[in-house]
Amino acid sequence: MITLLLAALLLAAPHKPSDPPKPAEPPARAPADPAPDEDQPEEWVAEYVEYRCMPELGHITISDGVVRGKKPVEYLRSHEKELAARGIFPCAGKRRRAYRRTDEVGGHKFETLVVILPPKDKDEDWTRRATVLVDGRKKLDCSIGDSPDGDIYVYGVTIFPEDGTIDVSAVDSDGEEVYPSKELAQISNKGVITDDTLQPDPDDEDDAPKPLERA
Repeated sequence: MITLLLAALLLAAPHKPSDPPKPAEPPARAPADPAPDEDQPEEWVAEYVEYRCMPELGHITISDGVVRGKKPVEYLRSHEKELAARGIFPCAGKRRRAYRRTDEVGGHKFETLVVILPPKDKDEDWTRRATVLVDGRKKLDCSIGDSPDGDIYVYGVTIFPEDGTIDVSAVDSDGEEVYPSKELAQISNKGVITDDTLQPDPDDEDDAPKPLERA
């Protein structure tokens, strides 16, 4: 009897529902990357080609140049005309640039054309090329800086009208210095100095120490 009464009381007691399961906490988010500065390029560096004619020193130079740092790069890009008048031709903008100079030194007339082309891709370099006519005849047609195929890097060209020679400072892809032949370096020689004519000096190979022979 007592058992029946306890069972009845338990059935009559109000049922307390169980607490619902708590939702799982969301995974922690990784810290957001700082917003990039849209006004700042990947690297503040820019190149240019410099043309100098110094009759009093008896030479004409065409060389590759570089500037680093925000202010110098911004100045180079925003003062193209002013710099070009001083013989500094910036690698800037999105279109082809051509600069012409004509000078008479040492009894010769030198007509120089410097062409600068922007890279087609971000990973490519600017294309810079110098063409020089001596008394109306093409004497030099080579890269300044990297050649298009990357096989040659030309630091600069120096023309010595009084001496009648042309020096080209360049290295190949292995870092070995390359030059035009002594005959081709003569202004009077009718050949044209190009990237392909720059080769290691054969005299350097002859002077290199030879391996010792075993007895």
